Amino acid sequence: MDKLIQLTDEQLKDLQRVNLEITKYFTDFCREHGLRVFVFAGACLGAVRHKGFIPWDDDIDLCMPAPDYDKLLKIWDKYADTERYSLCIPGKGYNDHRMSCSIRDNHTTFITPASVDTDTNQGLGVDFGALHAAAKTKPGRMIQLALACARSLFRAGRLPNRQSKPVYIASKILLGIFRGEKVRYFIWSTCEKLASLPDKHYDKAKYVKEFSMFPFIKWLYPADWFSKPVYLPFENTELPVPKGYKEYLTKRYGDYMTPPPEKDRHPEHKILFMDLHTPYIKYRGTKYFRQAGKQSAAGKQ
Repeated sequence: MDKLIQLTDEQLKDLQRVNLEITKYFTDFCREHGLRVFVFAGACLGAVRHKGFIPWDDDIDLCMPAPDYDKLLKIWDKYADTERYSLCIPGKGYNDHRMSCSIRDNHTTFITPASVDTDTNQGLGVDFGALHAAAKTKPGRMIQLALACARSLFRAGRLPNRQSKPVYIASKILLGIFRGEKVRYFIWSTCEKLASLPDKHYDKAKYVKEFSMFPFIKWLYPADWFSKPVYLPFENTELPVPKGYKEYLTKRYGDYMTPPPEKDRHPEHKILFMDLHTPYIKYRGTKYFRQAGKQSAAGKQ
């Protein structure tokens, strides 16, 4: 494997700057079109604890209620600056092996070990996902969880990191049995549709959930926490966080105002190559998708 980049302070600041530019464009677009969107996970924590990025953080995550997410897909191509920003949604003709969708800056290059062999959009991206209505009954939620887990496994198409040994072994067996991209797409898209059936009654849902990774894929959040955005200072602007951000951050991080130990203060993502001033397409065949016969996913980007 190519050597991973160890970010300098200057590179990290530049990475944060472009992440914020993408996020600002996306959240402004959503606000203009009446769509709810929230800064999520570490970026939400950064907004509350640091009024901006956690100093060592290298990305921003967003989430949207499922009805707003569905509306976004219908209007993006008509109203967005698609020359600059691409809405990347894994589907039949395009799979970047992410569990989330993303909005990517086409004028940049950001290559990771997970994406280097794919013919996909390699611009720097901000990930976002839908919040789905949780099934009403306990058996229904168990079925929904199983479907969401299968969806995440086959959509990502790779072994899960930092999971228990039984989960790792089971994932390895399933991925070994179902190898083809077409059959994997059929599995994860079908599971996603079935797991999302409660979204038909999203506005009446008592709880919502994310289809992501353990342990978060198991969690339920009161729907009221994500009923509307609250704007908080973030660097030189303001970004939307969930109405119930205090409760959400407590559930996710516990004592969220206390920073982690020094040894845990480092960027999370693995980076093979980064050029935030050059369109990724310029590096096709040299820095990514370098070998003939690699997976092509040149569908909608």
